[in-house]
Amino acid sequence: MSALIDVATRGTRASAAVPVTARLRSAGVWIVAAVVILITVIATMLMTSDRGSQLPLHYDSTARDGMKAMVETLRDHGVDVTTTEDFDTAHKASGQPETTLLIPTKADLLSQGDIDGFRSQLAANDNRLALIDPGYTVQGFTNRITVDDSVSPLATPEKISQADCDVPAAQAAGSVETGDTEYAEARKGTEGLSTCYPFTGPGVTQIDGGEVTPGSARGQLIVDEGDGGKGGFPITVLGNPDWVTNAGIDDEGHASLVLSQLSQTDHLVVYYPTESGEFESPPSTLDYVPSWFIAGALWLVPCVFILLLILGRRFGPLAIERLPVIVPAVETVHGRAALAARSHDRTGALHTLRTGSLLRIVKRLALSPEAGHRDIIAGIANATGRDPAQVEWVFSSATPRTDSELQKIVHLLTLIESEIS
Repeated sequence: MSALIDVATRGTRASAAVPVTARLRSAGVWIVAAVVILITVIATMLMTSDRGSQLPLHYDSTARDGMKAMVETLRDHGVDVTTTEDFDTAHKASGQPETTLLIPTKADLLSQGDIDGFRSQLAANDNRLALIDPGYTVQGFTNRITVDDSVSPLATPEKISQADCDVPAAQAAGSVETGDTEYAEARKGTEGLSTCYPFTGPGVTQIDGGEVTPGSARGQLIVDEGDGGKGGFPITVLGNPDWVTNAGIDDEGHASLVLSQLSQTDHLVVYYPTESGEFESPPSTLDYVPSWFIAGALWLVPCVFILLLILGRRFGPLAIERLPVIVPAVETVHGRAALAARSHDRTGALHTLRTGSLLRIVKRLALSPEAGHRDIIAGIANATGRDPAQVEWVFSSATPRTDSELQKIVHLLTLIESEIS
């Protein structure tokens, strides 16, 4: 009986530890999930950080109704562009030579004193003024231009307007999209004033009762070179805000028209008026935190969650079964085989196969219970006529490094056992 115990308990080598690659393979899903979450968070932070203001027609807005594209295009074409929301900064910058002052929106927020300050600076330095759809506020800057209020309310202008004027920039730009407001000369026959892109289409007729004299020049683009009157400096009115927005500047001839009108001087000052009394709120603590730190902190959230799942996992409640529990042998074999395959424990699997084979061979050879390891090897060699060294290698010393080597050893093991009657 000692021979059986000796053979059953002796191992050729200690069972190999689970390789690091196997451990990484089992954790691969979590690693991939963490990497995907990290990349998503960083990409989101980069896309949402430093996007600037999202106000309509703001010079720093990348939204569809912003005009950052126009400002950057002018800079790329050599125009020195100054952008500001501060009145004093805009007032001072509008006084430098060769400058155009652009007020894209909210001109109605300016007081008459603010307007007079700009007018004096522009007139003193022979600079230009550009307004984008200012409405009736244009009358505060000049008495030569007004809103065309004599258009029939039932009119349906064509969606595309043609230049229909002698302004070179408009002729080069070609057609543009039609806006909602048309402007006109305040007095019929005003010298030095050119109008382009008039409303055309069904019902576009002049009606009486408006401030604009019927037959006055009108259009969506007004270019007034000034003649020393109240508007004694060049003024350009762009009647459709869509011509300058990020979404619309590349449509029709918008880019050509707008860029040619705003690049007539070396300097461009873009002033975005704000409500009087508007004060910026004091910066919070998060304003001083870089965006990459916030991205890293957010990445720690899924990492901590995964760590808690790994450390806090459990196998569920204990199952109560009647004892003794009978487990079929085939289930045990399949289970141990699956564990060996998953952990790549070739040495342990071979040890199990050797033990079973030796127990059967000892029984066939009718060896004494006191027979030792050498006695068993010698008995197998005598019974099969094989070299004892080969038998020793197959049943004791061979260590498989790959699956193919394991298959070779197991094949010899089975063959030798079959040779013993």
